[in-house]
Amino acid sequence: MATMPSRSGTAPHAIASILPQVDRLWLFLDRFDSVPPCAEHEGICIVRSQDIGDLRANGKLVGVAFEDEPCTFFAADDDIEYPADYCDTLDAYVHRYSGAAVVGVHAAVLRSPLQSYGRDMKVLHRRADQERAEGVDLLGSDSLAFRTSTFRFDVREWPDLNMVDLSFARVARERSIPLVKIPRAAHWMRALDEDQDDSIWNGVLRDDSRQTVLAQELLALPRPPLPRRWWRRPLSYRSV
Repeated sequence: MATMPSRSGTAPHAIASILPQVDRLWLFLDRFDSVPPCAEHEGICIVRSQDIGDLRANGKLVGVAFEDEPCTFFAADDDIEYPADYCDTLDAYVHRYSGAAVVGVHAAVLRSPLQSYGRDMKVLHRRADQERAEGVDLLGSDSLAFRTSTFRFDVREWPDLNMVDLSFARVARERSIPLVKIPRAAHWMRALDEDQDDSIWNGVLRDDSRQTVLAQELLALPRPPLPRRWWRRPLSYRSV
């Protein structure tokens, strides 16, 4: 997870919802003068922008580079309240694909030919009910999981900031790792706030030129097929 001072109203709730579900929480503090009270917990591994550089939203995934042992890595955002079975559910789907795929909740499929990243996209929103698992072009970095033994990277090497979903999808596709949207009930995850003035998506709506180039480059690569051995019977999930 990454957070910044303007998320002081939502970050404590997001952290409280995810922290009991993980062995440790890698928390990137972006431009904080001091460690906020919500981050003072023995289960939280703090990484500060003053120490590691200006990673912005990319910092939510910096823990991948710091994990020494193979693990299931879960991505989370500082403005979402996660259900108590969030990690268990995503981990079950990672296992379903034998660790050979990235699974997630918020997702998108890109139209081809693509002229605009913001307009030529079908969003499978986190709040919507989804009945089946299917391959997608993008997974939201607010709600995904993968095995680090299959997929490891260092966001400090990524050339673009605040384009996490596209950068993540590009690296995964280059390595032939499929992205899979999982089934879930509507409103399984709850947004604590939306459409903030400093949100990344609002920036995309103002100017998506760079994102459009990255999306076109992504579509030029073949989408990896789903792994052969996967269960066709849907896993159970519950709405909270």
